[in-house]
Amino acid sequence: MERMEEYIIMEETAALVPKYDEYGRLGTIVYELYNTYNVERSPKEIMQQSCRYYGSTYEGKVHAAKHILGIRQMVPISVCEALQLYFFPTCSPDSDRCIWIAQSHIKTIQRYEKKKTKVILKNKQELIVDMQKGTLEGKMYKTAMLIFTLQQRMMNNYEK
Repeated sequence: MERMEEYIIMEETAALVPKYDEYGRLGTIVYELYNTYNVERSPKEIMQQSCRYYGSTYEGKVHAAKHILGIRQMVPISVCEALQLYFFPTCSPDSDRCIWIAQSHIKTIQRYEKKKTKVILKNKQELIVDMQKGTLEGKMYKTAMLIFTLQQRMMNNYEK
């Protein structure tokens, strides 16, 4: 697995999974369609840096998603609307256990254990998430609502 200091989310990015290195520093395993990377930044830092790269701020994206969806916490965000980069957190983004998953890369989800869910990505990679299947489905639904709302707003502006 290739090691990187920094990483910018792109269309191939499927998931950002937190992992502590041998020195106790929080980093990220980045799952892409065809590659996996060990990045020295936390998932939240990667999200923040990627939002800036695409011309916004993480805080602005979170604020907008809260306003659009009418929810207060653990909101999905649009890293870049033009590239259709929509991710949702599995728990509080401030937690060192938070996984960020790209909605577009999910093939299916399955109940795994009592309070765990297996996420099968389109490239057949599997992630085990510490949450019930119904909770994960709710996060996927909220992400779909964010995508739909933003796309509708863009289409309505083009039609005027």
